[in-house]
Amino acid sequence: MKIYLYLPDHSNESLFPDRNSIIHILNHVAGETDTTDLVVSVYHFQKSPGHRGTAYVQRWMHPADFATGRGKWAFTRQWPIPPDLPERFKLIRVLISGTGGNYPKSEMDIYGWLFRYQSMQDHLALLFAHELHHFRRHHLGFHPREGEHGANRWALDHVLKHGYSIEGYRRKSRRTRRFPITGILKKFPSADPFPGFRSLEPGAIVHIIHDPKGRYTGQDATVQRRIRSNSKRLVIRTNDAAVWRWPMQWLSVQKK
Repeated sequence: MKIYLYLPDHSNESLFPDRNSIIHILNHVAGETDTTDLVVSVYHFQKSPGHRGTAYVQRWMHPADFATGRGKWAFTRQWPIPPDLPERFKLIRVLISGTGGNYPKSEMDIYGWLFRYQSMQDHLALLFAHELHHFRRHHLGFHPREGEHGANRWALDHVLKHGYSIEGYRRKSRRTRRFPITGILKKFPSADPFPGFRSLEPGAIVHIIHDPKGRYTGQDATVQRRIRSNSKRLVIRTNDAAVWRWPMQWLSVQKK
């Protein structure tokens, strides 16, 4: 595993983990996982939208893909591309924010999981473990058909076993208001062209069977929210962290 850190000077921030601590956390969490093909880049800003990570693991990345000029990771273009990158690799990007002085704290992710971290080190450990799950699933063949909820469950159990201080659980989602068409579809199921999508929760995995531009055909994507009863599109997140309202006739709940 090759690690690249993009951190300002933290000499006056005793609560912020130093470079050696961050490298230790990443290696500690990776543990026995074969990370030969993995590159990890960690970025830090005192003021940023918050912690986040993205795993680019469904296709091979190349040095030109290490940074991007668009989307939520556009800031990665601020730094030159490392000259010692492998010719091809799988990539995990991690963003951490703050000074480390606002812990312990609780946060809820977009999938309805509530986590409480005792320190920034704990936060980084869980964040990386979550993305590592995706790497293990797509590149190493572990955790078949597990999505975001599976990644959270595995990451939480994994970091607890490694001694990090984190609490977490999935909160029960509130039932959304049902529109009259829902009753019609239940009474006449043959009238529903997308019955397999109605029960999908955020974090579920769907398979892209068609993309007019050919970028995502054959890839998995993650459901971002439940569909409305009369909707013909599903909000998904693709492997490059882009969010789309994808026509459901171009998706499959099961791989073909």
